[in-house]
Amino acid sequence: MRVALLFVSLAVLAAACTSTDAQDTTTTLAPPSTTSTVASDAPACLAGELPFVESGTVAALDSQGRDAKAVGGIRWYPLEGCERLEIEFLSATGAPATRIGPVGVSMLADQGIVRVNLSDDIVDSAVADTTLNGVLIDHWYVVEDGDDGLVVDLHLNERTAARAFTTTSPARLVIDLQATGDDRPLASSISSDGIVVLSPQGGVSLYPLQVGGYAAPEIDAIRLRLTDPTGVAIDRSVSTLSTTHVWHAFGVALNDGPSGSVDLLVGTVDSAGEPVFDIQIPLDLP
Repeated sequence: MRVALLFVSLAVLAAACTSTDAQDTTTTLAPPSTTSTVASDAPACLAGELPFVESGTVAALDSQGRDAKAVGGIRWYPLEGCERLEIEFLSATGAPATRIGPVGVSMLADQGIVRVNLSDDIVDSAVADTTLNGVLIDHWYVVEDGDDGLVVDLHLNERTAARAFTTTSPARLVIDLQATGDDRPLASSISSDGIVVLSPQGGVSLYPLQVGGYAAPEIDAIRLRLTDPTGVAIDRSVSTLSTTHVWHAFGVALNDGPSGSVDLLVGTVDSAGEPVFDIQIPLDLP
């Protein structure tokens, strides 16, 4: 189902963000109206009494009935003191969905990621990713994960608290973000053109070495190489082939390998089948 063709009729109200995806429809909008129990001039993403969560489960939501089959678009509202993200959904006909169904939102605090787990009914997306360069949100990705179906990962610039709720008719997932003031560093992802590595981080690590992340829709496989001063110790290819138009998760465990100072290289292959490594992660392994 090519829902991307169905989504092009949605209006792009402002182009305040850049994208590497031709079908990207993230928009930056003026603050939405809201009913609030606090001062009338409070931004929408701080209004009301729904609490913010700094770590762990942010929200586990559901609704009676569901017709959402695809992610239709993502709207971003950078407001004073907070940021709001709204994820829109499409039905099987390409019209705006009325209800999302089950959805979970969690804060991976040390990684600086807000993760949205969507129901099994939502199988595709009209959008894949966008760089936002917000104060809080840096980038978002729609990712196909073999175990969890489609997820949306929001990559953050600093430690942030979140809250989430849904709307119906049209169906939207609303995520509000607010800085916590905690200046501890994040275990940030490492990215290059078309690849995001979530683990491992550079430095001391252990076997089995867990290598995980995601690759862009146009990449069918990634190449992993572990090298030490004597040469190449491990060379492996991992498939990221997918029929969806989103990023595809990968994960592999390297059970054994060289000890001491090594480099993990992550990349793709060129048109001649030769590896091209854009990511280098120095590690110290026992």
